Amino acid sequence: MPRSAKPQGRPASGKKAKKKPLVEGAVSSVRLRELREQAKFVREQVAQDRDQIAAESREVVEEAVAAGKLTKLTLLLRQDEQYVLEALDRYASERGLRSRNQVLRAALARLLNIELDRPHWGWPPGRRRK
Repeated sequence: MPRSAKPQGRPASGKKAKKKPLVEGAVSSVRLRELREQAKFVREQVAQDRDQIAAESREVVEEAVAAGKLTKLTLLLRQDEQYVLEALDRYASERGLRSRNQVLRAALARLLNIELDRPHWGWPPGRRRK
């Protein structure tokens, strides 16, 4: 007797469909969608805040330079001197420095054999906030 149709409830491949076990603490698809929307909103806020903070920091530096509290030093590099930037970044990552500014301060202090303080930028790792 020829078979005309496969039994319903089974996939076409002939294997049984496995149900995924419910994981304790699993998040529903609705809640996951809400969390993703919330995360997107937070990322957008951080991007806007980052731009605002960068603009404010530029203003503070410009005011400090104008008041004579800081001296601005600019380094111009040609396109074929990209390796200098790569070396600065490598030096920073090897020594835990956070910016090219800190790398240049450390390099100048070492080159000129002088003591330069490392300015505090940001919150030190491991320090608890009040």
